[in-house]
Amino acid sequence: MMKQFIKFDVELRNDDRLNNDSRLAYAYLYDRMQSSIKRREFFDQKVNAYYVIYTVEEMIKDLGVSRNTVINVYKKLAELGYIIKKKVFNGATRFFLPHFHDDSTDSKPSKVASGNSNHTNSKHNTDKTAVTAGVNIHHQNKPVNISEFDLMQNVVDGLKAKAAFEPELINTLVKYSENAHCLYQYAQLIFKTKKASLKRALKHGYSEAKKALHFETNCHMQTNLVKTMRHLIVQTKTSHKIYNKTAYIAQALYKFFDAAVLDYHDRMNMNVVKDFKIPIM
Repeated sequence: MMKQFIKFDVELRNDDRLNNDSRLAYAYLYDRMQSSIKRREFFDQKVNAYYVIYTVEEMIKDLGVSRNTVINVYKKLAELGYIIKKKVFNGATRFFLPHFHDDSTDSKPSKVASGNSNHTNSKHNTDKTAVTAGVNIHHQNKPVNISEFDLMQNVVDGLKAKAAFEPELINTLVKYSENAHCLYQYAQLIFKTKKASLKRALKHGYSEAKKALHFETNCHMQTNLVKTMRHLIVQTKTSHKIYNKTAYIAQALYKFFDAAVLDYHDRMNMNVVKDFKIPIM
């Protein structure tokens, strides 16, 4: 049986933040990208980049480790900017590799090449993720500059269009985000805690909770959220006593959104009192 080899970037050995599992996992992802860039179906038009699909189960088998280890490996690689994860509804998670470059060209490490979709690979899911920035899809076999800025901009566009985030809130999140993954994580914390707070409020009979937690109908909340997020991010970045920064921010946001519901209901009740008139007998 023919042996298979994967390319291992020796520079990974110089990054003391990575353990051997993380280095090997990234090598597998990088290797799979070599086939992704040759297949059009692994090009994400919204992100304008190629991606890799590498399930947790596959990585467990390839690394010979536990599920928790693989999950932690993916988390670590994302935190350090080696990969960017994009979850797809009813689909496998897509991995983008900002540092990928096509070895089949003479391009520099910061570049990738758009592949020819007519090429195929013996492993249909062994494909690679190359992030392209500012290039049209039809530019075949030309190196394209990778840009973290373009990835950040993609997240920003989504927050504007789908989440109704005001510019001040977006600018605050961008200011304190090291990369696109970090920005996405902050936004996800806001989404998830707001959704959980809404569910809890409706369960306890707060009928106006949906309006209270809707940015378009509660302008007070977003203004206060900007100050809250700025304070929380700075606090988690500067305090050495906070070990689980994500949990710390999430807990504070739960309290923030719960308070926003109560405040909105109080203001609505005050308006009812102001409009109340004693009937003349």
